[in-house]
Amino acid sequence: MQAQDPRLLSKLSLLISENDFHAKMHDHGANDSFYYHYHDYYEVTFYLGEQDAAYLQGNVPYAVRKGDIIFCRMFENHIMDYPCNDGHARFCIGIEPRILGNYSKKNANLYLMFSNQNPNYPIMHLDMLQLQKYLRMIEEIRQLGNSPGEQVIAGSIVHRILGCLYCDMQLEIGADTTGLQHIRLVGAILHYVEENLAEPLSLQQIAQQYNYSVTYVSKLFKTVTGSSLVSYIIEKRIGRAKQLMFENIEIMQIAERVGYHNYSNFYKAFKKATGISPEEYRRQLPGMRAQ
Repeated sequence: MQAQDPRLLSKLSLLISENDFHAKMHDHGANDSFYYHYHDYYEVTFYLGEQDAAYLQGNVPYAVRKGDIIFCRMFENHIMDYPCNDGHARFCIGIEPRILGNYSKKNANLYLMFSNQNPNYPIMHLDMLQLQKYLRMIEEIRQLGNSPGEQVIAGSIVHRILGCLYCDMQLEIGADTTGLQHIRLVGAILHYVEENLAEPLSLQQIAQQYNYSVTYVSKLFKTVTGSSLVSYIIEKRIGRAKQLMFENIEIMQIAERVGYHNYSNFYKAFKKATGISPEEYRRQLPGMRAQ
C-alpha cells in the first residue's frame, strides 16, 4: 500500500467534541481509517488485538503485537494496515499539541515521546505486567460518561497515562527549549484557526496575533507540520463544511459559517477538495435531501 493522497483526519471530520483530547476503542467492525491519513493532533495507540498487525509510517512498516504502544506525531502519514478491527483491537487517544505543552515540566518535555530522539519511537513494547497498569486506566476512561465532571476526570486519567509513559520510557534527553517553543507556537496556531474558521483568516492576521512576521510563521508551520498554513486552513474549513452538511441549514449558510462569504469561492474550494459540488455531496449523505 502506497502513501498517496493521505487525508487529514481532524476533530471536525471525525465529529469529535471540542476537548483537549479524545479517546476511542476500535474493537469490532470495519477499520474506518483504512487509508493513509494524518492528524492535526498527536496520537497514542494501545494495541490490544490478539492478532499481530502492521503499522505503516509513510511506507516504513512496523510489526505490532498485543501490548505495543504506537506514538504518532501530528501531520505524520500513517495507517493501521488491516481492513477489519475484529482481532485487531486498539485504544486511541488523540491529544491536542497544547495539552502536551501544558502538562510538560522544565525537566519533563512530553513532546520528546514523539521525537526521533526517543529510542521507543514510534513503537514501545510492553510486557504483560506493564500493560496491566495501562489497561486499568483505559478501563477507567471507558466507564466514564460525557458529563462535564466526568470529562474532567477523564482528562486527569489521560494526564496520568502520559506521565506513566514518560516514566516508563526513562528518557534522558536534554531539553530542546527552542523546539518546544516552536511546537507550542504551532499548537497555538492550530487552536486559533479552529476557533476562528468563520472569520476571514489571513496569514497577516495570524502572524499579528502572535507578534511574528508572515514569513516566520509560514516557514515555521511548514517545518513543523509539513503542510502550508493556507492549505491547512482550507482543509479545516472544508472539514467543518462536511460536518455541517448533516444539519438542516442552507448550503450558503454553511459556506458563511466556514469563512466563505462568496459562494463561488466556497464552491471551487469544496469541489477541488472532494471532486464534487456541495449540493452533490449533500445528496449523497444518508437520509439527506438537497437543500
